[in-house]
Amino acid sequence: MASTLTGTITSTGLASGLPIDSLVSKLMAVEQQPITTLQTKEASYKTQLSALGTLKGALSSLQTAAQAINTASKLAAFTAKVADTTVASASASGSAAAGTYSLEVTQLAQAQKIKTGSYASLTSAVGSGTLSIQTGSVGENGFEATKTVNITLSSPKNTVQDLRDAINSSGAGVTATLVNDGGDTPYRLVLTAKDTGTANAFKLSGVDGMDYDPSNVAGSSLTQIQGSKDAKFKLDGIDFVKSSNTVTDAVDGLTLNLSKTNEGSATTLTLARDASAMSDKISAFVQAYNQAIQVMRSQTSYNADTKTAGTLNGDSTVRSITQQLRSAMSSTVTVNGSAAYLSDIGITTAVDGTLSIDSTKLTAALTDSKKDVASMFGKVGDNNGFAARIDNLITSMTADDGMLTARTNGINSTIKTLDARIESMTNRLTSIEARYRAQFNALDSTLSSLNSTSTYLTQQLATLQTNYTGQSS
Repeated sequence: MASTLTGTITSTGLASGLPIDSLVSKLMAVEQQPITTLQTKEASYKTQLSALGTLKGALSSLQTAAQAINTASKLAAFTAKVADTTVASASASGSAAAGTYSLEVTQLAQAQKIKTGSYASLTSAVGSGTLSIQTGSVGENGFEATKTVNITLSSPKNTVQDLRDAINSSGAGVTATLVNDGGDTPYRLVLTAKDTGTANAFKLSGVDGMDYDPSNVAGSSLTQIQGSKDAKFKLDGIDFVKSSNTVTDAVDGLTLNLSKTNEGSATTLTLARDASAMSDKISAFVQAYNQAIQVMRSQTSYNADTKTAGTLNGDSTVRSITQQLRSAMSSTVTVNGSAAYLSDIGITTAVDGTLSIDSTKLTAALTDSKKDVASMFGKVGDNNGFAARIDNLITSMTADDGMLTARTNGINSTIKTLDARIESMTNRLTSIEARYRAQFNALDSTLSSLNSTSTYLTQQLATLQTNYTGQSS
């Protein structure tokens, strides 16, 4: 490799005719060979590092799929249907259980709502003083406040629209709305509790003409449009009272949205396994597992015909990961005290280590109430199902002290060492080239001096020869 050094003649030797540039370039090419060898080795390690990154990505995808079903409740899926859809709608989570219920709704929850008297304009005054808004519950013992918010009304900030704005910004749990009925004095304020149920009632006091007590509606100056009510319903004859029409805590895993009463005419609520949704989750897990296995097979492969090996061929870490994953999926799991295999539900292992699904057999297992498929994949007590095992394995492998992390860190360390050696050797090439050029320049000078001496001697010999010949004649 030829370069130009300051203060050094780099052209062909002027005196000797030596091809200095060509000679130095060839010598430097030889000096460069150890660096080229290190660079080739470094490129190989970087390729391995990239391959490990691809593997880590495949394992991450597999872990995500495993975590989606690593507990029985995550894998379990249920449909919830109400026979009379006008009465209620329903949905179920994985923590539900299959079953049929009788549903009778006797009362819907509603929010307390009241209205003021009428006002001629939006700027009509509503009075002065401190309006106290208390929120709480109303029942047999009257109204019991749990929170109080005070609003000060004084001229000129005491119009009907000022009161609306003050209530809405107070955080009292009450919403104020202005309505226009088109009459001579068309404006009214309608006050509504933000939440339904008797535990979310409100009471007003402190300003003349603006008082309201939900436990004494007749003695209030404001008019009640509707009182607060709780939802009341029966499931299989069991009475429930809830503050909202959306009920999430009556049956484990079940959400009910009540919409109409059907007192005396119960409808049927059915919870059933959703085999299709469960099958989709299992299929996603199997697909992610197969992808990880295929990535590792490709990276560790060897083609005898072309004599080419995969990037990670012979890598003990990748081989160990493959073996551990396959072992986790091929051994038994304990379900309700009995051993179970993947093949029991139609999932089998091929020669190449990938899994295949017999969808007919899997669907049959998912719809069979005697087979607890969800527990085969998730963690139940001290027993880890297939997905829980895979999740735990990958967490261990990719932890700071895990085998995959250690392998990656080892390669990074090797690359760093190679970089340092390459940099050091590259820096030495400059001084080596300078030394070669100095040596060749010195040689050029020596040859130049020898050439001058040779010329001088030749001339002297020629003179002697001439003189000798002259004397002889």
